[in-house]
Amino acid sequence: MLGRLYRLFAVLLCFTTLDTVAQSAGDRPVYTSEWGHLYRTENNKMDLLGIFPTEAPVYVLDSTKTQYKVQVSNGDIGFIMKQPLQRAMFGKRSAGEPAQYFYRGTQGSQCPHFFVQVSELRVRKAPDVSSTAVRRARLNELVCIDYFPLYTDGWVYVGDHFHERPEFIQAKFLGAELTYDKVLKEYLKVKGKDQKQEILWVGRLREIAWNDDKKLKQALTFWKESFENAGLQDPKVDIDFELYLADRFQVRPAFDVVEKQVTSLRMHFDWKGLLLYDGKITESQMKQLQMQKVSVIPDMPECGWEPVYYYRSDNNIVAFEENVKGKVFGSVYQVTLSNELALWMGEERIDMNYDEKEFVKHFGHLVSTDWIGAPHVYRIPDGDAGLFMITFENGKAVRYECMFYC
Repeated sequence: MLGRLYRLFAVLLCFTTLDTVAQSAGDRPVYTSEWGHLYRTENNKMDLLGIFPTEAPVYVLDSTKTQYKVQVSNGDIGFIMKQPLQRAMFGKRSAGEPAQYFYRGTQGSQCPHFFVQVSELRVRKAPDVSSTAVRRARLNELVCIDYFPLYTDGWVYVGDHFHERPEFIQAKFLGAELTYDKVLKEYLKVKGKDQKQEILWVGRLREIAWNDDKKLKQALTFWKESFENAGLQDPKVDIDFELYLADRFQVRPAFDVVEKQVTSLRMHFDWKGLLLYDGKITESQMKQLQMQKVSVIPDMPECGWEPVYYYRSDNNIVAFEENVKGKVFGSVYQVTLSNELALWMGEERIDMNYDEKEFVKHFGHLVSTDWIGAPHVYRIPDGDAGLFMITFENGKAVRYECMFYC
């Protein structure tokens, strides 16, 4: 009986109606149980500030007989109609929630979200254009929102849930997900007619095409043509190299063929004359290399792989784990390539002097890359559970890393 009472009390806490008590500074938000509007002034439903979805986080500042005075995630302060306020979220929606503001995806279970409509959008630390830019959002990046302003140049909050790492984007730069065909259509409308708009749309076309090998060469060709016709240069874009990459991606084989070809390369390391093969690296080899044994590597993910301890030197990490028979095996986790430390892939010795274009020539059909978010970082599949990553800077190989999927 006592257990039932405790459970009932917990349920009641989740649906507390805050009639008179405002929340104290530092409190966590409470959550609406229904979608609704934020009004600028008390008892004036004609003066709308914004709209919020079901289970929007709000901070209660005051209460009247029919309304709460609240602050929403972007800092707007106004009034909402009284409704049960929850202490927790349950992933529910209320009837009539407008999809034009709170689209939840084809499955209906995602967070309410929009997509970034422009390239390299500055994400701010505060809802002000003079605030510090904390990063740049990508074209078509999905951002979850819990409040949408209905006035000109309003901001939405897109940071972490409890505002420990705040991020804001202006609402006017958000909209429906863009497709390659839609962006291509807009580009062709202005091509040769409006140079400023042509450059804008071809930039978006190039960025969105980096997610689609089949469209990539066409988009890059348009990009080169539009910039040359306009007599413009973008110092951040080596379009000829990108076209070279696109050519190599056109001949990428099926995944099972890629996997076999990567295995046949027998990737291993030549480290001061020692040949190190994944899974066969020994403690005695680490001692020969004068690596220091440590128990923990800060911030190292352990996703699908649980090393027991590690060896490291400056910028280099080898991780060890024990199997059931007590044998100890090592895997190179991260290294900075040098003259004395090189990665062998087939007949290619990749050290600090190895040219990026040579790498693409030999292995471009086996790799993938997030060129917009992390250019010059090439990912090679490690079976179906992980990746090898090789990074180039100024046209030369600098770093190798491995990772496992969660």
